[in-house]
Amino acid sequence: MFTDLDDTLFQNLKNTKSDLSFVATTNSEGEPQGYSSLQQQKLLNVFEAAGGVFIPVTGRRTDSFLNCSLPVVKNTPYAVVSHGAVILDQNHTLLEQWHEFINAEFNLTLWESELVKTFDHLHNHFTAFGRAVRVRLIVDQGITAYICVKVSRGDYSENKAKDVDSYLKSILPNDMLLHNNGRNFAILPPYARKEIAVKFIKNKLQIGEHDTVFSIGDSNSDLPFMKETDFLITPNGSQILDREQCQ
Repeated sequence: MFTDLDDTLFQNLKNTKSDLSFVATTNSEGEPQGYSSLQQQKLLNVFEAAGGVFIPVTGRRTDSFLNCSLPVVKNTPYAVVSHGAVILDQNHTLLEQWHEFINAEFNLTLWESELVKTFDHLHNHFTAFGRAVRVRLIVDQGITAYICVKVSRGDYSENKAKDVDSYLKSILPNDMLLHNNGRNFAILPPYARKEIAVKFIKNKLQIGEHDTVFSIGDSNSDLPFMKETDFLITPNGSQILDREQCQ
């Protein structure tokens, strides 16, 4: 089971209404940040009872991923973090075979330079207009993983998000990918692809025709890795369903 985390296995506090929910993740101060609902717990129980192996696939960085307290999330042989740029082993450290693989397949030094240049441009651009948009260069496990762009909660509106989205698309370097979800945006280099990481892990686990692979995800950026599995599961109200209903 390859599974996304946020809005899939748990939701943030404001979306949680049931007294049967329990804390699934905290912030850096140890305060509750996300809750798993009864329905989400039951889904995990079904696959646990069947002896399923869970592998998280998330946009979270390593430190944020480690704030997750669900046993099926923490006690896994591998975890895909930072939008697919990093694979962690069972000790939650960088899987060296993955690092060697992406270093051989992609020119990491070249892409790191491109990411830094793009970050500097975006930081200067949005800083000139105040603090409504924050830009960060994310380095995880020593890998320059992606650029995070976030509209502040107080300044967020659909029109503001559309403006940011349009500008990011206008300056997006070739072979980089833009992911957006609400007020959050990520500019991803070609090695930050969840589906590449999932294929890599499937090969390591020697998954064959006698194995059945499931996936769970909620956002459009999850679909590529979900299509690497036999069965796709998505929550009601997800970005994936919204996309299908708009077509």
